Amino acid sequence: MSLFGLNEKIFFFLNQKIANPFLDNFVLFVLIPLFSLLVLVPIYFLFRGKKFLAIYSLFCGFFLYWLGHAILKPIFHIPRPFVLFENVRTIGPWHESPYSFPSTTTMLAFGLALPIFFHQRKIGIFLLILAFLVGFSVIYCGFHTPLDVLAGILFSFLFVFIFEKILSSKT
Repeated sequence: MSLFGLNEKIFFFLNQKIANPFLDNFVLFVLIPLFSLLVLVPIYFLFRGKKFLAIYSLFCGFFLYWLGHAILKPIFHIPRPFVLFENVRTIGPWHESPYSFPSTTTMLAFGLALPIFFHQRKIGIFLLILAFLVGFSVIYCGFHTPLDVLAGILFSFLFVFIFEKILSSKT
């Protein structure tokens, strides 16, 4: 099976096979509100004397979101799953830009979580779990494929890792 065939198979498993009203409501009314913690934790750090980490996390998250939308999506031109495949189930308040690759929602989540993970492991692990749940949610809701999400994670990790190396060489 090709990578794209596997991508489609996993997408339909997450988007349709496991779909049920309980999980729909859990994603929409529990997970999506929980995702606000990815932004609220850095803001909390801002007021608790960890200004550098807060600004670093917020910068990485929102820069990666911008990078994905302004540069990467127009380069790759890969349409959303509901354009690529038939019978895609979409739920939730997700933004419907024409392109899906990479998942900028996932890039935002990991861009916010990774800097904190590198400097505050315990809270960082919690935020990474939330970031992975963001990735699951955008697939489950029908707006991204697993490859979109995986690319979002990889772009985020590469950017934050390189940024980490640059920052550590300055100190």
